[in-house]
Amino acid sequence: MRAERRQAVLDAALALVESGQPVTISALTARSGVSNGSIYHHFGSRAGVFSVLYQDSFARCVAAMTPALAAEGAREAVRGLAGRYLDWVAAHPGRAGFLYAAPPTADPAAKAAALAPVAGWFADRMAGGEVRAFPLWALDPVVLGPAHECARRFLLGGFDLAASRDVVADAVWGAVAPLG
Repeated sequence: MRAERRQAVLDAALALVESGQPVTISALTARSGVSNGSIYHHFGSRAGVFSVLYQDSFARCVAAMTPALAAEGAREAVRGLAGRYLDWVAAHPGRAGFLYAAPPTADPAAKAAALAPVAGWFADRMAGGEVRAFPLWALDPVVLGPAHECARRFLLGGFDLAASRDVVADAVWGAVAPLG
């Protein structure tokens, strides 16, 4: 039952964020059916709810991308990673919008742990010369930068992610393709 109450609060917080309503403890209790004592027990505070929602949303995004890394060849995997990211944003605009709008409240170690499979894949491919060497801190802001910018434009409205998918995938591959 504990996991169900926790998820009900996270679902309520996301619904409130998506609707533009204030995310207060009273709004969370009304929308989730969970007592305010339970919210404080599971999250500690309203900020704690946001932190867990951020971590959960980020982990879901990374989980949606990682199957692309099983593709044959680095080029196909990297292009697939970018495409799966854009697909996730299109399928989950509320969560994606929350990730872009919220200050990064997640514990950096939790975020790094969620991104570890992707970072590990890139580290292995850099060591084997299949992708260009770059510092792993650059994975999210630099390598996935083109995908992030298109996602932001999509979330603001009027931008077709599906139409940009191949261009973005090529740009992301271009950022890590071996030189020479």
